[in-house]
Amino acid sequence: MTRTRSPILALGLLLSTACTGAAAQEDGCVMTQGDRTWLKGALDNWQVSAQRDLGIDPDPLPDVVTLDDRCLYIMPAGRFDRMVGTPHEGRPSLPDGRELPLGPVSFATGSATDYFVMSLPSVWRAANVQSGLGVEGLMDGVLLHEIMHTRQGGLAGPLLDRLGRANGVSEDDLNDDMVQNRFGDDAAYRAAYERERDLLFAAAAAPSDAEARRIGRDALAAMRDRRARFFTGKRRFYRAFDDIFLTMEGMGQWLAYRHYMSPRGGSLDAETALREVRRDGSQWSQDEGLALMLLVDRLLPNWQARAFRDPQWRAEALLAAATGVRR
Repeated sequence: MTRTRSPILALGLLLSTACTGAAAQEDGCVMTQGDRTWLKGALDNWQVSAQRDLGIDPDPLPDVVTLDDRCLYIMPAGRFDRMVGTPHEGRPSLPDGRELPLGPVSFATGSATDYFVMSLPSVWRAANVQSGLGVEGLMDGVLLHEIMHTRQGGLAGPLLDRLGRANGVSEDDLNDDMVQNRFGDDAAYRAAYERERDLLFAAAAAPSDAEARRIGRDALAAMRDRRARFFTGKRRFYRAFDDIFLTMEGMGQWLAYRHYMSPRGGSLDAETALREVRRDGSQWSQDEGLALMLLVDRLLPNWQARAFRDPQWRAEALLAAATGVRR
């Protein structure tokens, strides 16, 4: 349900086509109290998590686009007092004409005009989404994941766009599942990925830091071997995409994990929080990325300053630094 997308519209276009507050009221576009309460609390969670876990200023908030079964709402800079809405009559679409599914959806842009789109809890409940955390609890983590992507946009967004154009990757295919979509049916690739993922989780859970580094070095070697074996010739460009999406998705999942262990997230124990964040583990970049960032967070103090400052400090470089391997 969470996806990282390349830029698809500018806020100016959104605002130029949205209703005024008065018109939204007249058209019946009033967010339910339950949805509004959840959204306010979820944005407050970001204020805490950004400072506590990422060491960054949570403000300004990104632009927020939400939807329920009747209306699409736009909140410039996450401000409720500037929220406007327009009816979608069962066929929600962004003002550029791009249609959205009327169901659970969440994605962030990675451009200079950073915003994210997320349907509201009433929509997720109507779709019978299940979670041990409850629907709102699950969505709290998803929102943190996506809102953090907007902070990565200045580093990753332009590079993703350039790589996509240079290698003929369509906008629809440019997402965090692209490597899995291309290589997921290759049994040899799947085996290499699963070994690498399992090594990273084992390293993150190792009984000592020395053991974590040893296993982590094996995982790094496995990563480099996988890329050398499969990302060759005309497929070489997947190396950069793999590194970018492991970083972005891993950091997003790690932030949700940290939230669930905090008082605001329910004070879950580490095992339960990990299980809830991983869910079925079916999305490769999210699952391996989470394992990688758990290990990096354990072994590399102040990694956040590097990851948010330098576009070269992505997954492989962070893992190498954490395990003491020369890049």
